[in-house]
Amino acid sequence: MADKIEKKPSEWSPADMEVFKHPMCLISTESVKNAKGEIIKVNLKEEQKVLNQLKQIDLPMVIVAVVGLYRTGKSYLMNLLAESTTGFELGKTIASTTKGIWVWCKMHPTMSDKVLLLLDTEGLGDVEKGDASHDNNIFTLATLLCNCLVYNMKGAFDNDAVSKLTFVTEMEKNIRFRGESSEDNKTLNLILPDFVLCLRDFSLKLVINGKTISANDYLEVCLAENKSKAEYFNKPRECIRKNFQKRMCFAFPVPGDSDVMDNLETLSFDDLSTKFKDVTSRFLSHIYSVPPKKLLTSKPVNGRMFVTLVESYVTAIKHGGVPDVDDAFERVAKIENAIIEKEAVEMFVNEIKKVELSVSTDDLWRIYTNAQKAALNYFRRKAVHDTNGKYEKQAQMKMDKVWNISVGKEEQMQRKESMDKLLMELQKTQMEALDKHRKDLQKDLLKHLEIERKQYEVLLEEKLNLKKEEAQRENEGYRKEFEETKKQLETERENAQRKAEIYRKTEEDIQDEQKRNNRNMIKLLKEHHYSYMEALDKQKQMLENHCNKLDKRLHEQLEIERKIYNDLIHEKDAVQKDNERYRKEQEERMKQLETEKELVEREAEKYRKMEKERQCQWFHTRMWDALWNYK
Repeated sequence: MADKIEKKPSEWSPADMEVFKHPMCLISTESVKNAKGEIIKVNLKEEQKVLNQLKQIDLPMVIVAVVGLYRTGKSYLMNLLAESTTGFELGKTIASTTKGIWVWCKMHPTMSDKVLLLLDTEGLGDVEKGDASHDNNIFTLATLLCNCLVYNMKGAFDNDAVSKLTFVTEMEKNIRFRGESSEDNKTLNLILPDFVLCLRDFSLKLVINGKTISANDYLEVCLAENKSKAEYFNKPRECIRKNFQKRMCFAFPVPGDSDVMDNLETLSFDDLSTKFKDVTSRFLSHIYSVPPKKLLTSKPVNGRMFVTLVESYVTAIKHGGVPDVDDAFERVAKIENAIIEKEAVEMFVNEIKKVELSVSTDDLWRIYTNAQKAALNYFRRKAVHDTNGKYEKQAQMKMDKVWNISVGKEEQMQRKESMDKLLMELQKTQMEALDKHRKDLQKDLLKHLEIERKQYEVLLEEKLNLKKEEAQRENEGYRKEFEETKKQLETERENAQRKAEIYRKTEEDIQDEQKRNNRNMIKLLKEHHYSYMEALDKQKQMLENHCNKLDKRLHEQLEIERKIYNDLIHEKDAVQKDNERYRKEQEERMKQLETEKELVEREAEKYRKMEKERQCQWFHTRMWDALWNYK
């Protein structure tokens, strides 16, 4: 029984959910400004519409978040992971495009019955935001919600890049786990995700001391401690090593020339450079191999659990507090285990309802034990963070309560059945006794009537002194009367037979008439059916003609649009050629201007020298004049 009982998954379809079709804002931002219009604070708000959709997802989720400085191409990576060229918005200016945290769900491309949840965060380090703590909040939220954190940056992972990772050191102060929020929390790595560093437009050669190294080795070299350096140099590196113990690095070369970079979001993957495609393929393969997110050693996170985490962390930040991971896990466990507890109790109740009445005590106890064991096994498989068995005990208590009520009802039913059976036997005994008494009374009554009849006949014969002849005459008169009555009855019977024959013929005539009417009705229905089929064929022919005409018009319209599209392509090629010619002219003009600038600078230098010589000559002349006049 334990193997047969299983809860059916809830009914939901990715095709019906908007969050599976395009990215949606999960956590929005609202800037608070002072009287001068300066941003002094950025508030966070979870979008309820998206949360309601995510709650329906009842599958394990692989949660990938991409963070990094603004305008470094995070959204492009997210679109690659979603196997799409569109989705997350790609900006073309130095302004930050993504605000808050956006989410996009996809069915996992390599794992069946899994969901890939992508989180795209707003760029860190935007000077226009004004609120320095906002970057820390965004980074902390993304880190706590995902199980694979992708840090995206451009260029080499040098000291300047590491120093900008202040979010890591600040994050330790902004998270409370197992009662600790200080930087000395050594258990923080248990809840933090895998760390994947993506170096975009990387142009350095991975060679140390003449030996080629991998991108992962390059990351470890950059994170290594240098005892000759100060604390500000080693502290960020130590935080990354301590908190993110699973680390990977991917060095992406430039995907192509300037034209490719300008049109990166519109080009297909095959249009990019071979080296860029190789690194991208390895990056995607690694991300797709990441297992679903779990709460420590608990079961994988589903949509309902993810929403509870979002609400817990955002609520703590909005109220000026620090996200408490233990509190969030406890909220998830309380909500999830309450649902699983209800499902387990329902399974137990359904099994108990199958129990037939009047079973033996041993069978009843066996059914109860097997049903509870199966339900509790289901609860243990699905339970979340129930380390001390608190929620399992609650489920078991509810099952025992249901069982006690069910057993009480069954005992009442058994008692009622026994009373009904006893009552029926008593009624049967009483009926048999009454029937015997009635038969005895009837028998005695017949005997008494027979005796009275004989006594009456003797008395009648004695009192009236009737003779045998007189008795015969009386019997003869009775016989004649009986014959007359018999003839009368025969006459009435014949009359009744004649009436019955007339009625029978009338019924046959009515039935014949009904048959004729039915045949006429069938004939009319067939004629009406033939007429309807002819009309339907005509309508079908008209519809086919109309569809053919419409299809012809559509082909003509498509041909016109195709010609327009080809003209636009030609115009675009012409514009690109004009732009290329204009760019070359601009380059030649710049070279010419550079030459002219050099000539002007030489002339200016020559003029400065002449002016200096003139001033010196003038000074000497004045000095000689002064000396001459002095003498």
